[in-house]
Amino acid sequence: MRIAFITYEFPPDTGKGGIGTYVKQIASALINHDFDIHVFAGSPYRTELENMNGIRVHWIKCIDVADYKNKVVDFFVEEHTNQAFDCMESPEIGGNAWMIKKVLPNLPLIVRLHAPDYLVESLKKSRVPLLAKLRFFFGALRRFKWDLGYWRKYNKEIDPDFQFIQLADYITAPSASMKNWAVNNWGILPSRIDIIPNIFSPSIKWLQIPIDQEIKYKRIVFFGRLNVLKGLVNATMAIKKILNEFPDWKFRVIGDDGMGPSVGSSMKAWMQEELKPFLNQVEFIDGMPYEDLPNAVAPSEIVILPSLFESFSYTCAEAMAAGKAIIGSKNGGMADLLENESSGLLVNPFNHQELYAAIKKTILNNDLRFQMSNQARARILTEFDSSNSIQQFISYYHSFKIAS
Repeated sequence: MRIAFITYEFPPDTGKGGIGTYVKQIASALINHDFDIHVFAGSPYRTELENMNGIRVHWIKCIDVADYKNKVVDFFVEEHTNQAFDCMESPEIGGNAWMIKKVLPNLPLIVRLHAPDYLVESLKKSRVPLLAKLRFFFGALRRFKWDLGYWRKYNKEIDPDFQFIQLADYITAPSASMKNWAVNNWGILPSRIDIIPNIFSPSIKWLQIPIDQEIKYKRIVFFGRLNVLKGLVNATMAIKKILNEFPDWKFRVIGDDGMGPSVGSSMKAWMQEELKPFLNQVEFIDGMPYEDLPNAVAPSEIVILPSLFESFSYTCAEAMAAGKAIIGSKNGGMADLLENESSGLLVNPFNHQELYAAIKKTILNNDLRFQMSNQARARILTEFDSSNSIQQFISYYHSFKIAS
């Protein structure tokens, strides 16, 4: 069967986030089951066809997603004309396959829900200080423009992601939380959305990290992109209390810097200012090659991932494979991955007191920490074993007939 993945994001050129990780994982799995997989991906510096361990990657040099969306059409049509694809898949955010679907309306389009732009931006805005929101509003008034700004009512009909999903023949989601969001906010019929968990095949480096029965490092770790969406505002408030109460514990932050909650401030700079009294207990490590990440996470006991929303969360899956005690967000796909009190603790990411209490509980209850660490690894290897997910994907894709 011949499938095309239309995605601006794909590693190594443009794929450090969840979309690129998902496509790499699903494409790598499918080629081992007699699928002919082509990925049409964006690149800031090259246009070429690369054979990546059996995956045919069509790199398309472009400036951004909008540029990619237009340029990908000619490359795709040429390949589809040589040999027809059975179907194509695209993330909803950015409408990567929009123009292809306009040109080839009969080719089945699967839209994979990851996290629509409105969902992401609305959560980010929820952490913007009131003063900054008011400054935007009054600035618009000074320009004789009535704009409610951060209080502007959402209209799905003018949302590009919503408009794109109207072109979908089929829709999939990686978690019940992501499906429910689309049903409740976009009015999509539940029967139109199939839930298939993301494929996650942990590298041996994650699985080789020992699970220590006793506390050894006294270190809490966060890893991922540094921004408001990852829950780092409330995480910082909780960590301040923890480091003050437990001066022999440390906090390690791993990831590329991004926008902070204050206007003109990066997330890292904001956190450093807030944690200034405890900087001797805090360590920031910039984003690193993926293969080096396990070594940076290994010397720790607790991983905190208080995202305001995650459709699936590869970071949570990686922390589970690492055998770490995880304190995750109950908002989104982590609730599907973790069994609360068994393989991790789930908290309200908008409540820093709840996060603080969960971290403290894990520090003081070593038996609980050790139990969660072992159960997390066991659960990701059994309940979310990649062979189970790939069989669901295979059955799903095989339902498509060769496009005419």
